[in-house]
Order: sequence, then C-alpha cells, then structure tokens
Amino acid sequence: MKSIEDTIETKDLYLASLWYTKGLLMENVRHEGKQCYFIFQNAGAAKELERRYFSKEELVIAKDYVNAVKTLKELIFR
Repeated sequence: MKSIEDTIETKDLYLASLWYTKGLLMENVRHEGKQCYFIFQNAGAAKELERRYFSKEELVIAKDYVNAVKTLKELIFR
C-alpha cells in the first residue's frame, strides 16, 4: 500500500471511471451516508488525468470506459 500522501479520492463516478480505465490502482471505496468516495493510488498521475479529462484531451476506449462505470456503480450500490 502506498503512503496516504500518494492517494487521491473523488466522489465523481465518471472521473473515477477514467482513473480505473487508465489502470490506476483503486485502494478503497468509502461510504459516508449517501456519498461514496473512490480512493486511488498515484495522486500525481490521477491529477494529470483529471486535468486532461476536464480539458477534453484524454482519450479512452469507449467499451473499457463503460465497463469501468458499470464496475464502480456496483461498488456504490452494494
């Protein structure tokens, strides 16, 4: 397990799905009431992917991304 300083979390399902699709390791899923937080390793890479995501620069294979969304939704609604 990496240090806490090298982790990043988001409650944004679609951003988390991008990180998951791009191979970042998901360390944990935390539920707080109705909120669900996805915690990933490698904060530096995640932040760069987030920047590219919001600037519409990042490309993914659509089927892989859809599968990631489905997988993470399963974790939300356990």
